[in-house]
Amino acid sequence: MDETAQFGIQQRGATTERKGQILTACSLIICINAAFPIYGASVVNTAMVSAMGLDRSLLGLFVAVNMVVTGLTAPLVGALVGRVGARIALIAGSTVMMLGALSMATLVHGPLTAILTFGILVGLGMSLGGFIANQACTAGWFHEDRARPFGVLYATMGVGGFVAAPLINRVIFETGDWRAGWLVFIVLGALALCLAIFVVRDAPERDGVVNFTHSVEAPAAAGEGGISARALPIVTLCVMSAGASSALYISHGLALLKDFDHPLTAATTSMSLMAVSTLAGNLAIGAFSKRFGIRRILAIGSIIFAIGILLLGNARSTTLLYLYPPFFGVGFGAVQVGAMALLSKCVKPLRFAAVSGIVFALDTVASASTPILGGVLFDKMHTYLPMILVLAGFNTLAALLLLLNRRAFPARA
Repeated sequence: MDETAQFGIQQRGATTERKGQILTACSLIICINAAFPIYGASVVNTAMVSAMGLDRSLLGLFVAVNMVVTGLTAPLVGALVGRVGARIALIAGSTVMMLGALSMATLVHGPLTAILTFGILVGLGMSLGGFIANQACTAGWFHEDRARPFGVLYATMGVGGFVAAPLINRVIFETGDWRAGWLVFIVLGALALCLAIFVVRDAPERDGVVNFTHSVEAPAAAGEGGISARALPIVTLCVMSAGASSALYISHGLALLKDFDHPLTAATTSMSLMAVSTLAGNLAIGAFSKRFGIRRILAIGSIIFAIGILLLGNARSTTLLYLYPPFFGVGFGAVQVGAMALLSKCVKPLRFAAVSGIVFALDTVASASTPILGGVLFDKMHTYLPMILVLAGFNTLAALLLLLNRRAFPARA
């Protein structure tokens, strides 16, 4: 073997090692800046509301303001990542998250300061240091097989969500002070900041031309990193349908199962099984997409998710109580990863952050409105079934559009 070939092998090995380091760093950062605030902050906020003697309605207001800030700033974060790179956004997001946690631990003494701090400051930290920048960085380094690393990102976030609540609950229990829960966020925020500074690097720029060779309708812009006129609405429909369905489940799922006279322990156990099942869906995209294509696997995931929604809406028996979680979880996990992986195949890396920011903003609108609409319909009709049927229908429609519009997507996607 000549020296040139040996040097090339060494370079490829070094690049592979760098990719692994960056994927690990991004996975930990998204876990700290997204999973822990989503799942762990609810524990701290509940303890805070109880300690301050505040109304329970404020819990919902904290989350609502946080979601609005995260969703509305998503397009701006996407544009920022496209302009200055993912690394700068992750450094800024981790810094803001630490400042938000420090403010919650030291400055909050009433509902107004809690809303401003958790809703705006922590929400901005989640937006800057969460999904968009980490996905953009991963997409920039992994060109051929993005489904697998995206699966790792979301699976790590699922594990973080599983760990966050009991960890923070334990800290609060041991100290007897809800403010101590935010110290966990400060320590982890420092870790995320170090990873963003010392490990994360923006990928070398490439032309990133998207290959629409089998498309008869791809616009000229597609070859420059644009997206087919039909592809973006289809992927957005996938994301919004799944997000709206998940939001209804998170907000009303336990009430729905209790209406079917299931014991509280059994109902919560089924919800835990659903959460664990999402990991299988996250990883399934990476395992099968290279052989069958992301578009087909995403369509199958949407169909499985729709089946899970229907099983949930009719889970009156013990059998269905434990049958819906794997369908719901695997389907949702597959759509989580598959939609973003497919979107990343349709645009060049420099455009991906901006486009995904818009998709996240629309998803936030759907996710925030569905629980309200579902509650209003239930109060009028005393059943969730109409809402369940509509959401299952939207997820099925998304799957059919994916299968019937092959030419709207890039070759081999």
